[in-house]
Amino acid sequence: MSIAVSDHLGPWTVDDVLALPEDTRHRIELVGGVLLMSPNPGVPHQRISSRLWALLDAAIVAADAPFEVLEASTCSSRTAC
Repeated sequence: MSIAVSDHLGPWTVDDVLALPEDTRHRIELVGGVLLMSPNPGVPHQRISSRLWALLDAAIVAADAPFEVLEASTCSSRTAC
């Protein structure tokens, strides 16, 4: 669940976000001038995501479909990949 941070005057900018202190417990997104913060996914979320990836990949291979399942990157300008 994401929450909007509202104690900031005016719309947020990329510079505003980059000036924030490092926060390894939350995912920070800037959407239309609104800062959204949500907790990082935990082990149950990652387990389900991994299982879903495996099921989708197996279905695509079985159907010989011209698609590929890729993991979403969690890299940002603040983190090394």
